[in-house]
Amino acid sequence: MDVRGYETGPIKAEAAFTSDFPLDDRYSTQDLVDMLERERPNMDIRPGMRHKYTPLRFDPATGVKYIGGRYLFDTWENVLDYNHFTNEELFPEPGVKFWSRFPGVDKHYWKVTGAHDFKPMATSHHINRFERYSYLNEDVEQLLAEVWPAIRDEAEKQGQSSIWLMFQPEEKQIGILTVAEKTGDADQSVAISKGLERLEKVEPFGRFLPGRLGAERLMDRTSLIISSWLPESRALGGAHSSFDVSPPHPKPQI
Repeated sequence: MDVRGYETGPIKAEAAFTSDFPLDDRYSTQDLVDMLERERPNMDIRPGMRHKYTPLRFDPATGVKYIGGRYLFDTWENVLDYNHFTNEELFPEPGVKFWSRFPGVDKHYWKVTGAHDFKPMATSHHINRFERYSYLNEDVEQLLAEVWPAIRDEAEKQGQSSIWLMFQPEEKQIGILTVAEKTGDADQSVAISKGLERLEKVEPFGRFLPGRLGAERLMDRTSLIISSWLPESRALGGAHSSFDVSPPHPKPQI
């Protein structure tokens, strides 16, 4: 995979966008990856988008697919622009707004306290875990800045691929995204399954949140990354997107 432009180290991103929603039975996994690649060229050109992960989780009890997005943006203004674009201007088909196709969408735009890639995007970003917390203390920006170095250093010590820490001041929420790689097993299905299990068992990074925040957990979901959008790589003549968990999951047929 010819992925260009994504260096390891601190990420210059002030904002993030996340979405999570169940996918109904109309969509197979093949339909999903085809839709992602078909719609990408109208979306990854939005100002300031660094990259996007698409998480996919199969609920172990019901089999329901949960998908969504994990995006980083360079500025707060550009994440607000993306939110407005997807809510009001993006029509995948005449008269149908983008988000109206999916019931139960849970989406948020975030201010980023810190984000850091420890391992290359091209080889090591296969699984993600999203923790989301409510908080009470208005000093959240300062308090998160104080604990960010400890969170970053612990993620590096654990051998994770990437870590983000962010907050939503209007909704009073905190988000922590951890990215990991699959294991080295020769069987790709086994490697992904073991990678998911390994990341899911890591003690939540929410344990670093100061008690003064009054944080309460709202969500903790570990998912494979079915696709990544790579606008910086595309701009440099490299890969536009990647589907690193194929096989066993399908690549786009469009």
